[in-house]
Amino acid sequence: MLRQLWQHRGLVLLMTRVQYKLRFRQSVMGISWAILQPLATLGVAALVFDRVAKVNTGGVSYVTFAMAAIVPWTFFANSLMFGVPSFLANLTVLTRLSFPRAAIPLSMVGASLIDIGVSGAIFAAFAYGGGSGVPATAVWTPLLVLIELVLVVGLVLLGSAVNVFARDVRLAVPVAVQLLLFVTPVMYPLASVPAGLRPWYQANPMTGLVESFRRVLVTGQVPTLGLLVPSIVGAMVVLVLGTWYFGATETRFADVV
Repeated sequence: MLRQLWQHRGLVLLMTRVQYKLRFRQSVMGISWAILQPLATLGVAALVFDRVAKVNTGGVSYVTFAMAAIVPWTFFANSLMFGVPSFLANLTVLTRLSFPRAAIPLSMVGASLIDIGVSGAIFAAFAYGGGSGVPATAVWTPLLVLIELVLVVGLVLLGSAVNVFARDVRLAVPVAVQLLLFVTPVMYPLASVPAGLRPWYQANPMTGLVESFRRVLVTGQVPTLGLLVPSIVGAMVVLVLGTWYFGATETRFADVV
C-alpha cells in the first residue's frame, strides 16, 4: 500500500491542496479560522491554567509555554477530526473513481500539516514579541514533526477504516480528542502531574512529543530518549496496525458505504 501511495504522491498532494481550500469554503472568515483555532485554545488555557490555576511554568511566559505545545496538538487534533470521517465525506469520489483509497484520509493529514506551520508562526510571533525569541534547539523540530506524522498517519488510517464499518467512531473522535487534551500536558507541565500518575501519562505518545516540543522551542534543551521512546514506539506500533488493517479492509469500502 505504501509503495502504491508513493507512486501516486502527486495525487495525494493535489488532494491535500483541494481539501485545505474546501475546509474554508463558504466561510465568511475563510483561512482566518486556521489562525483563530490555536489562538482560541491559547486564550482558554491562559484564563484557566494561568490566571485561575496558576500553574508553575518555571519562570517562562505562559503564552509561549502553552503555545509551544499547541503547535503539535493542533496538527494532531485536526488530523483526527477531519481524517477519521473522511470517507463518509467523500462518498462520490470513493465509489466512482479508481485510485489508492488511502489518499483520501492522507490528504486530510496533509491539509492539517499546513496548520502546524500556521500555529508555529503564531508561536514565533509571541516568542519574539515577548523578547525571549526561539532557541537554536528549534532545529530539532522537523524530527519531532516526523515522529508525530508517523503517529497521526497510523491513527487516521486505522480510524478511517474502522469508521467505514462502525459509524459511531466519527462521533467518538471529538469526545476522545477533547478528553485527550486534558490528559496530555498541553496546558500544564508534566512536572505538575503527581509522580504516581506520570508513567500513565508517558504511555500516551503525545505526552513525549508535547514535552519535547517545549524543550526545543522554549527552554533551549534537546529532546531526551526518556520522553521520546514511548512516542516513537507508539507511533511505529500504530502505523503498522493502521497500515495492516487499512490494507486488509480497503477492498470492501465501496460495498459497505
